[in-house]
Amino acid sequence: MKKVVLLSLVVFLSISCAKKEQEPEVANVNFTPCQQTKVKSAELSGGVNVEFTNEGVKITHFDFEVTCDFSAVDVTHTFVNGVLRITQQSSPSHADCICYTDVSYTINGILQDEVNVIFINGMQVYCWNDNNQSNCDQDVIVCPIEFENAPNHPLGFGDVRIEGNCLKMKIGASGCTGNNWVLKLIAVESDAVVYPPEWILRVSLDHIGVCAAYFENERSFNIEDLQLPNTNKVRLNILSAHPNLPGGHSILYEY
Repeated sequence: MKKVVLLSLVVFLSISCAKKEQEPEVANVNFTPCQQTKVKSAELSGGVNVEFTNEGVKITHFDFEVTCDFSAVDVTHTFVNGVLRITQQSSPSHADCICYTDVSYTINGILQDEVNVIFINGMQVYCWNDNNQSNCDQDVIVCPIEFENAPNHPLGFGDVRIEGNCLKMKIGASGCTGNNWVLKLIAVESDAVVYPPEWILRVSLDHIGVCAAYFENERSFNIEDLQLPNTNKVRLNILSAHPNLPGGHSILYEY
């Protein structure tokens, strides 16, 4: 009798441990039939909507490119140190023609405060504070992966100033037009033990076209997320994006 009870206890503990160590799973994969043209991607950045629910993180990818013979969308993922990497692939994929589908699914067991950044097929679709809630043009992005990997087109800085919680700067770069710029201000906390504490920032510029013309845009960034506890000021060190263009600013942010 004792042996039976002991065996039952071992089995119960084994099952309990297995449940605790269970990896997040993909569930509820749904997709629409082939669409010959893109329909909704212009409505959202990258055509992807990320929503955190009680079950986990729900992904809706509009206008996902598939082959015309597809009958399923396979979704796999890894989740390590706050980085969720998702791979989406149509199956089968033998046809020469392409079409588009809206695919949605949930990755269960992942909470919002556990996620720093999400990639789908190598494209970043989410960073933890990438939702502008201020009167500035956009938010600063606190994301080490973005800091390392975001585009780094040569650019120069003109006027740099802080008004309230907005960092305003005039940014110049060569190109065919200044209307298609994708600008990001990305920050990482400095390791230097100094007072006031410091942030290292860089401006990422991505645009289409290489021309001799030079354009300038003024952009403002909400920097409230750079406020640190136990101090009312931090220093912002903005890296120069190119040694032959003006840049490399240091400015004190008091709040």
